[in-house]
Amino acid sequence: MSLNRFFSFSLPLIIMLFSFSIYISISKMITTYETTINNDYSIVLVTTTPITQDVIKKGISFNVKNLKTLSREQILADLRDDVTDGSFALLQTKLPYFYTLSLQEFPTSSSLEKLKKELLSIQGMKSVETFSKDHDNVYSLFLFIKSVSATMFAFMILFTLFIISNQINLWFYEHSERLHIINLHGGSLLYGAKPILKLALLSGLFAGIVVVGGIFYVQQNIDLIFSPELAQLITQSNIVYTPIEVVSIVLISLFISFATVFGVLIKHRFK
Repeated sequence: MSLNRFFSFSLPLIIMLFSFSIYISISKMITTYETTINNDYSIVLVTTTPITQDVIKKGISFNVKNLKTLSREQILADLRDDVTDGSFALLQTKLPYFYTLSLQEFPTSSSLEKLKKELLSIQGMKSVETFSKDHDNVYSLFLFIKSVSATMFAFMILFTLFIISNQINLWFYEHSERLHIINLHGGSLLYGAKPILKLALLSGLFAGIVVVGGIFYVQQNIDLIFSPELAQLITQSNIVYTPIEVVSIVLISLFISFATVFGVLIKHRFK
């Protein structure tokens, strides 16, 4: 097994696994910020009569986190100096009730429209303000980042499969005479391909270990690698890889490596 062949197997796997780790990191970061934004995101309700959280829960198909009443007294106090006594007296009798509604999960743009319709169908509901423009901008940004990272990962998988399969085909071409002799003596193609299978195993393990080591190195040296602003953003996102995710990286490396080898083996078996 030449060092050149070993690295020709390992490098595409390393690139693919790093793109996978970037995809995981971005997904974790987006999830963290979805949670943060959802905690700050509220829908303003205006009703003609007082309303309770139980009434809201029964009237909509979304999970309600909290319903807070905005103080009418405070609103009236804020308006007291801006209106005449007569207008203020009218406000005291005509002023509607204001609430802020929080949901358990950050809604999609389409579900937000559905939510607004359901809220407006509740008796006594006068107006619903979802701040849809700001919401849609944030949600579209999340979807864009997710789709870019997922597309990048998919392209890296195709790139890895293409490079490794070419290397395996080249190996079969270089060892065609040896494999032919083994076949004449009753040996199977799988037996003759033991060296390439060993190469796939070692390359897969090596790539997985390199990427896992790289991930932990980056986590320990965020301030040295990234700018202060980006380092703070990453730290606040609390991107932590679980043992299952670490093992998954190594298993994906081995799976891609062996799947490509066996795919080429099957191709040569039926030639």
